Amino acid sequence: MSAGRRLLRVVAIGVLPAVLAFAAVYALRSGDSDSDSDSDSDSGDRAGSARTTASGGAPPARAGAGGQPAASAGPAGAVELAATLSGTTYSTELTFEVPEARARVSPPEWVRDCGRFAAWARDNGGVPVGPEPVHTLTLRARRSVDVQVAAVRAVPVTRVDRAREQGPWVELACRDGVASPAASPPGRWRGGGMPHPLAAGQTLEVPVELDGLDESGGPVDPFPGGVSDYRLRVELEVDGVPQTYDLRDGDRDFRCCGRITYMGYQAARYEWTLAPARALRYCAELRYTGKPPPRTCGPRAPA
Repeated sequence: MSAGRRLLRVVAIGVLPAVLAFAAVYALRSGDSDSDSDSDSDSGDRAGSARTTASGGAPPARAGAGGQPAASAGPAGAVELAATLSGTTYSTELTFEVPEARARVSPPEWVRDCGRFAAWARDNGGVPVGPEPVHTLTLRARRSVDVQVAAVRAVPVTRVDRAREQGPWVELACRDGVASPAASPPGRWRGGGMPHPLAAGQTLEVPVELDGLDESGGPVDPFPGGVSDYRLRVELEVDGVPQTYDLRDGDRDFRCCGRITYMGYQAARYEWTLAPARALRYCAELRYTGKPPPRTCGPRAPA
């Protein structure tokens, strides 16, 4: 009995500390797990609460300078820009080269001014006359901004094949019967001057000529001959940051250059007046040597 008790006492003394140590470690691990779970839950609740407070359940949108949306805060989104063809270097009148049969056709009723007339003529294949086109830039500021025109160039897209079209070719023009108020500021706004300040929402119309020099400073002719479609490449400085825009004539490319005058010859001219009453005026073609004679013009019945 004495030997058995001694054996039991030895086993108890050797095993009991190991059991107690295991129990202590288990208790500590259980406590850490519960604490982490509670912490994660609290963090998730706080993050979810913050997202809901900021934007109603979605992360807030990123903003640019001044609290504006990032898409419109930078220079690229500060200015809306469009361009229209408004004449040539030699004339503010926009005329077109068209087949004579088309020139006598009365424009539809919705064509009530020369601006709409020009769009209608282009839609029907008219080619603007003159080798040095002038465009009007329309700038609209989305925010207060300083804008400067650095360069305006024509970028040819394709040559136009007119072999299938039948002449004779004539000049088609429009005259407003009543004076319209001036929409553009006087003079030309060119690069090299001071930036032009625009307020938010302000619109400015500016006539511009094409730059005649390439990057090396040499002369360049974007229209070497015939008829070409082209786009207008406008380089602006917006708040001092260079921006480049490639512009079209609405949903189509610009077109140049119709020709109605040659050595000793000037094509016939059809001239529409749309208001207050419609009228068609015809000027006969000229063939001459030396100095051109005066033109003979008179009323003509529409086709």
